Amino acid sequence: MKRVSSIISVLFHPLLMPSLGLLLLLNSGTYIALFDPAAKRAIMFVMALGTLVFPLMMLPVFFYRNLVNSQKEHGAEERWIPRLVILILYIITCIYFMRLPLNRMIQGYVLSVTIALSLLVILNLWVKISGHIAGPGGIAGLVIVLIMKFGVPLEIFLLLAILAGGVVGTAQLISGEHKPIEIYSGFAIGFLSVLVTLLAY
Repeated sequence: MKRVSSIISVLFHPLLMPSLGLLLLLNSGTYIALFDPAAKRAIMFVMALGTLVFPLMMLPVFFYRNLVNSQKEHGAEERWIPRLVILILYIITCIYFMRLPLNRMIQGYVLSVTIALSLLVILNLWVKISGHIAGPGGIAGLVIVLIMKFGVPLEIFLLLAILAGGVVGTAQLISGEHKPIEIYSGFAIGFLSVLVTLLAY
């Protein structure tokens, strides 16, 4: 079961969630889905580069400096440098998106992802909160905003996001990485960050 939980954690890695959410936004059935396919690819490329590729490229450096390891018995303070580096990459990506002549929903989504990660980085200095579960939470928040603002029938994606959150949360409980309150808190941070930002932006 622990092997399965490890596989689930990789499949639903939090670095994948921002690009997955943007992919959903660009193909949501709203007017945003009418963008030129070449423009969609360019937007996805920039997002994946800043929030997935560059952070993954930093992993060998983190391992070499012994900033991350395979041990489960580490404190929240041990990972603050990798999280801070990844947050800086997210902030740079967000600033770049804000300077592009893009739709406000796209800019708001990138901003909401950056806010969610910022909250996780800051709060994890004092308490342990699941970052993995924040991803499905953010997707759920995005889907609810799309349903509320545009009335698109995306209820199936909402159910899938909640189901993914349940699967990831269960996997983390099995692996012993997090307690229930840490999982609930992570989901809430991802959900509320995206929901509130997109409704207010």
